Amino acid sequence: MHAPDCDGTSTDRAGQVVECRGCLPRPAEDGACLCSWCVGRLTSTVAGLPALVDHLLLMAEPSVSSPSGHTDTGSSARPGEGMLYPAPLVAVDDLHAMLTTWCGEVASERGVPAPPAGLTRWTAPDADGEAEPIGPTTPGATALLVEWLAPHLEWVTAQPWAGDMLSDLATATARALARWPMAEPERRVTDVRCPHCGCLSLVVIPPSTAGASVTVRCTLPACGRALGEEDWQHTRATALARAQAVGAAS
Repeated sequence: MHAPDCDGTSTDRAGQVVECRGCLPRPAEDGACLCSWCVGRLTSTVAGLPALVDHLLLMAEPSVSSPSGHTDTGSSARPGEGMLYPAPLVAVDDLHAMLTTWCGEVASERGVPAPPAGLTRWTAPDADGEAEPIGPTTPGATALLVEWLAPHLEWVTAQPWAGDMLSDLATATARALARWPMAEPERRVTDVRCPHCGCLSLVVIPPSTAGASVTVRCTLPACGRALGEEDWQHTRATALARAQAVGAAS
């Protein structure tokens, strides 16, 4: 976190005053409006949304009779208070609606076709013809939005509103995880170095459901890179090959 009142120092385990590497503001990457740590946070947050939505749907399953909590995917509003609508589904709707809004912003600003309208439930248009996103039409709709957004993330980091997008998505994700934590914890990697900074600072963020992707992230604040499953497999294979080569040479 970038705390605005940080004085730039911290205290280490030995009681020595050292330079703070966590919340002290850091320079943005070349051509971006985010530092490398926040670029990694944005990438991993977006990549983790489908797994989080699947997890929330599982949390809601005992209370609903359909996978998405709706019998009519074209509904233009949430069920009334007297109807069954579990809190995890409210979180799913909020996350998906927020993602839909940001995807619309990206499409508008970059001048590219927007994601398919069939992925999102919308309110009825108001007097000005404006409609607001409500939530996903199907359980897999959020994953399709993420698939649409992923190729645009590098462009997003160069926009002045990139920090707002990160703040919105990261805060909503953290709030959902705090209330409905994932069952399997993150796992620190002790034998593979981060391919970007070279430190032993990687953690494996496991998928919440079968079929979801593993995400690996560097925990070093000055780096913060996120690796997809394919990049992680390549990095691990490269580290293994190097270790075997060193062993053979000795």
